[in-house]
Amino acid sequence: MKIGVIGSKYFLESLSVHYPLFPEVQFISFQYEMPEESSLLIEEAGKQTDLVLFSGSIPFYYGYKQVKRNFIEAIYVPFDELTVALSLLSISHREQVTLNEISIDLPDQSRLMKVLEESEIVEKSLYVKDYPWIYKRDEETQALNIAEFVHFHSKQYKEGKTLFVLTSIHAVYQELQRLSIPSRYMVQPKHTLIESLTRAISLLKLKKTEESQIAVISIQDYQQNLNGSDSFLNFLQKLSKRLQARVSLEYLNPYLIYTTRGALQAFENDFYNDIIGQMEREFQTLFQIGIGYGYTIQEAEKHSAQALFFTNKFLKSKTIACLVDEDQKLQGPLFEENHLVELKNEDETFQKLASELKMSAKNIKLIHQFISINNFRAFSAAELEEYMNCTRRSAERFIKRLIEGGCLLKGGEEHPYDQGRPRNLYLATEKLKTLTGV
Repeated sequence: MKIGVIGSKYFLESLSVHYPLFPEVQFISFQYEMPEESSLLIEEAGKQTDLVLFSGSIPFYYGYKQVKRNFIEAIYVPFDELTVALSLLSISHREQVTLNEISIDLPDQSRLMKVLEESEIVEKSLYVKDYPWIYKRDEETQALNIAEFVHFHSKQYKEGKTLFVLTSIHAVYQELQRLSIPSRYMVQPKHTLIESLTRAISLLKLKKTEESQIAVISIQDYQQNLNGSDSFLNFLQKLSKRLQARVSLEYLNPYLIYTTRGALQAFENDFYNDIIGQMEREFQTLFQIGIGYGYTIQEAEKHSAQALFFTNKFLKSKTIACLVDEDQKLQGPLFEENHLVELKNEDETFQKLASELKMSAKNIKLIHQFISINNFRAFSAAELEEYMNCTRRSAERFIKRLIEGGCLLKGGEEHPYDQGRPRNLYLATEKLKTLTGV
């Protein structure tokens, strides 16, 4: 396992002391002079390592867009109340200065206020400068003006208001030292550093476990004209070589491709952006794609079939892909703003209602998803039958039990355009609408 560490020389030296605690990991350092350089270092760090650990919120802020754009696994060492408390305690003991004789900079001054409040310290004259925008990573990137912070601290010191500086920015500390202004960099708690390394390794192990999961891709065209097509099978076999996968020769409706989650995710951008477009152009049709993850082949196949089934819920005006993961969470349509629906039956409210109605929690959750997707409008038994892929008799039985349990009520009739009998329509009551967990 390889972990890249991005930080200043001071941070890298402080952290490397703890590397021997984790002999199974290779740590690769990426040193900067100024935190803005993180945006340049992150790309190389992402290529060379499995996960990147930033020294703090500042370098992570500057590397965030590249992390997001390149799908790099990354975390940062948190700035917490322990850092503030230990730093103040150290200064108080060593420098013999009071709190109102210190100027302080930190990401969010609420951290300082929380430490003082819980320590029952009341101090009105505080010299504090913070930069809370560092946590607003999706907004336009701002520059951290080092000179502005140096000026803030040096002004208080030269005017005799303060005797010491506590800074959370290493570049500020270096400049204050050059100006011979008494100062120190925030204490890096041993506990926080070791915990950050432990968390990075745990995330990396989880990632490795996920990558080894089986992935099954189900593909069919909307008209199903390509069933048994030799040319389409040849296309998929060429695709499978790029995915380190194999195409099933047993199932041609839909076609099934077997690979691993890691291989598919490594190929993700090409698959989404290039392969689907190539399929559409070459075969002049649109496709339904279901992707399933699982720890066994049977589990991945089942999830892939579920994902493919859910592609039917969207307009067939473009290729639609959905994904069901190992936790039975549905994502889709992919390539757009993702929707996440949980198919598992662990929510207590569903279990409780299932016991009351003598139905399965799975069916109740599926019915709740159906009415939610349709914005709680009135529906017929035929629509529920199609959505749940069950018989009409089963759909009507579900409706009867939900009515008896106060979850549905009859909402009128639908009169078909042909000579058929009017169909009953049903509406969800508040009891069903307000169920949580979807």
